[in-house]
Amino acid sequence: MTTQNVVFQRHSGPDESTVRMPQQHLMAQVFMLQVDMLAANLEKYSADPGGVKAKYPWATRFAMGHPLATWQRPAVWTEGQQVRFITSVWIGGDLGSYLVNGWYEFDAQGAYVTNSEVLLDGQQRLAALEGYLLGRFGVPDASGQVRLWSELGYNERRRFLGMTFTQARVHTGDEIALRQIYDLRAFGGTSHSEDQRTASGINC
Repeated sequence: MTTQNVVFQRHSGPDESTVRMPQQHLMAQVFMLQVDMLAANLEKYSADPGGVKAKYPWATRFAMGHPLATWQRPAVWTEGQQVRFITSVWIGGDLGSYLVNGWYEFDAQGAYVTNSEVLLDGQQRLAALEGYLLGRFGVPDASGQVRLWSELGYNERRRFLGMTFTQARVHTGDEIALRQIYDLRAFGGTSHSEDQRTASGINC
């Protein structure tokens, strides 16, 4: 069998075509932020969890102080997966991006309405980060000894918090659109099970 070499040309194609590919519905802005931004959010949440929960009465779960949508899957990473992620933070690995909804509105009582500022992608990574900072598990130091966050001095804490963790942000109050983008992100990476798909059955 002869393998034919394919010459790629960016713009070469039919002059006219009726083919139309999917269109962009939600434009995401990207911000090169540091882990410290999330840590500050967690610090605020841990100081007054009741107050934060009162602002998001519909949210039953949070990750690094960010409310999670009621239709998101639960935290499923094992401790081993969490340790590997935190280690990748320490060594300056590419952490990808986490996605939040920058849209918000208030109800008559002054609380945020459903889906305001929800975390749409990155729950497992943010949950791992929260668990590490709160001392639920440790990671090996340079010599291989497992260390908790509470054991670290100022310089090492500052180095960790200074690592880049990119935030992507969309802006919409349309829950159907939010569910669709959640499914695209969730099913395009680490496998989810079909019962965790959230947009099924919604008329789009």
